[in-house]
Amino acid sequence: MASAIVGVAALTCVVVLQTRSDIIDGRKTALRTAVQSAHNIAAGYQAAAAGTMSVDDAKNAAAEVVRLARYGGPEGKSDYFYIVATDGTAVMHPYIKAWGEHKQLTGTTNAQGVDTVKNMVDAMAASKTGSTFVESTLPRVGDTDPKAKLYPKLQYMLTVPGWNWMVGSGMYMDDVDDQVRAATLRQLGICLAVLAAIGGLGWAVTRSVLHQLGGEPGVAITIMTEVTAGNLAVKVPAAPAGSLLAGLQAMVQSVRDTVVQVRASTDNISTASAEIATGNQDLSVRTEQTASNLQAAASAMEQLTATVKQSADSARQANQLASSAAEVAARGGAVVEKVVATMSDINASSKKIADIIG
Repeated sequence: MASAIVGVAALTCVVVLQTRSDIIDGRKTALRTAVQSAHNIAAGYQAAAAGTMSVDDAKNAAAEVVRLARYGGPEGKSDYFYIVATDGTAVMHPYIKAWGEHKQLTGTTNAQGVDTVKNMVDAMAASKTGSTFVESTLPRVGDTDPKAKLYPKLQYMLTVPGWNWMVGSGMYMDDVDDQVRAATLRQLGICLAVLAAIGGLGWAVTRSVLHQLGGEPGVAITIMTEVTAGNLAVKVPAAPAGSLLAGLQAMVQSVRDTVVQVRASTDNISTASAEIATGNQDLSVRTEQTASNLQAAASAMEQLTATVKQSADSARQANQLASSAAEVAARGGAVVEKVVATMSDINASSKKIADIIG
């Protein structure tokens, strides 16, 4: 809306400036056309001077016809023509009789100290086309008061080669501002109407957009920024159903619920992990005890194996001794004592085996 307002305002300014330029260009066109018609009259008499009329008669006739010519104005007869020689000498003016005396006009200044005729002569001398526009300030026609108010007037002149004339006319430009002011007021009226339409449309669009968003866009951005930062406790204002903020509120609540569920699941997993760790610890202790028992059993088996081996050796020796007992019985009581001692060792080993097995 701001861009549209600035654009319409800028367009209005351009149109006002263009209107002023068009009005001035229109005045210049009308002035150029009118002076061209007066110039054609003088050129026609100049051509006649080459045949049936003398040069002086042709000049006098041309000046008289141009004196009576009128154009423009509210009634079409208020603007006039004048003739000045290229050296600044007066030739004809329909309202200033003194110009008929062909007096030198340069050197005379108006109330502002401006030599209007000299400016016109200098401008024509600088022109390469034999025509020129000159801006001047002059009193109204018929106002002879030296202190009379001066008005801006645009002059246009064409030269008549051979006669050294400058046929010209002027238009007062003070009413241009009035016309521009009137055009400006019209444009401002149009501008206000357009701005009112844009404002109404903008208000409707803004209301529709805000209804769809559920609030100002900045609020939604702030909420999303907080959620992105991990703040799920952010407060989401109430919004119409189906709006962006309502959807955002539902999303935040859903994320909150999901986080709560994840937290509960995490607690359950933590509890289960602790129980598994305790069971693993108990299993480790039992495993170590079992390993210790197995190690003790292995040691006992090694001892049993050694004892059995010793008993086998002793039994084999006793068998040998028993086989030869008869032979050695005669050898005396010493041998009997040895046998008894051996049997005692056997009994001790058998008892030891029984103790280990038991």
